[in-house]
Amino acid sequence: MRPQSRTLIAVATLAGVILTAGCARQETDTGKTGTKPQAVTAAPDAKTVEHAAAFERRLREWGADSTIRADTLARKDAGSVLASLHGTPPADDPATGENLPARQADAGPHAANPACRAYRRLDQVGDTGERAWCADGLDAAAWLARIAWGYGSRWTDGPHAAADGTGVRVTGTVRFMYLAGNQNPNTLHVDDWWGITPTWIDYPVDDRLTVRDGRITGIRHRQADPWWIDPWLGVWDTDIGDRMNGRGRVGIPVKGEPDWGTLTGDGLTVIPPETRFMADENVDMSLWGSIPVRVGDGQSCQNPGYC
Repeated sequence: MRPQSRTLIAVATLAGVILTAGCARQETDTGKTGTKPQAVTAAPDAKTVEHAAAFERRLREWGADSTIRADTLARKDAGSVLASLHGTPPADDPATGENLPARQADAGPHAANPACRAYRRLDQVGDTGERAWCADGLDAAAWLARIAWGYGSRWTDGPHAAADGTGVRVTGTVRFMYLAGNQNPNTLHVDDWWGITPTWIDYPVDDRLTVRDGRITGIRHRQADPWWIDPWLGVWDTDIGDRMNGRGRVGIPVKGEPDWGTLTGDGLTVIPPETRFMADENVDMSLWGSIPVRVGDGQSCQNPGYC
C-alpha cells in the first residue's frame, strides 16, 4: 500500500474517534444519561388538589355570612338585623405555611389604611379630618371597621379544584355582602319602620395555582379579583363604596332606628334610597310591600293597598 493511502486511512480513523466522542457529549448535554435535572411534569395528586381548594376557601371566606337571605331579616328589630350583618376583619392569614412570593407592601388588612395612602399620594395638605385619618395610624382593617358596618364573603358554588397540567385550577362563585351604614337623616323610614340597604354581589372565580412540595407557590387570577373577595393578598383601595352603588341592593324594613355605633361619614358611604320610588338607585324594595308607608298629612300613600 502506498504511503498516501495509509495517510487517508489514519485521517478517517481519527475523524471517527472525534465523531464518536462528540455524540457521547451530545447525549450527556441533552440529559439522556441522567446527568441534567429534569423539569417537573407530573400532574398534581389528589392531596395537592384538595390542599389548593382548602387554601382558596380560607382566602376568600371572611367577615359576615354573605349567604344570609334578605327576606329572613325583614320586619325584625333593627338591633338583631345589624348584628346578623356586622362584619369583622380577616382573622387567620391563609398564606401562613405556604410559599407564595412576598406580597405588595400595600396588600392585606394590616397595610396602612387606603384613605391615608391616597391622601399622601396626592401630596395635599387636606382638611383636619383627612390629617386625622393619617395621624391615627389605622391599618386597613381598622379603617374598614370605621367606615362600614357589614362586609364579608362566602363561596356559594365551589371551590371546585382539578389538576390543570402541573398546577391546580380552582373555580366557583363567591358572594360578597356590604353595608356601609348611614347617618343621613333622609334614610327611608316612617313611624317606627326604618330601611337598611345592604348590597349583595356574586363574583366568578377562576384561579390557577402552582403547588410544589405540598405548598402553594403562586396564584394567577383569570377573573376580576377585587380585594374584598381576596382581602389578604389584594391591595385595598377606597373604591368599595362607589363600586357597590347600584348593584344588587335590597331594601330591608326593620323595626326601630338602626344604631350605627361609631361609624364615621367620610364620603365612602353608600346612600340608602330616600323613598321606595327611587328607581335610579336600583334597589329592590319588594320587602316593603306589606309595610304601611304614609307620607305628608297621611292622605297620600307610598304603598297603595297597605295604607
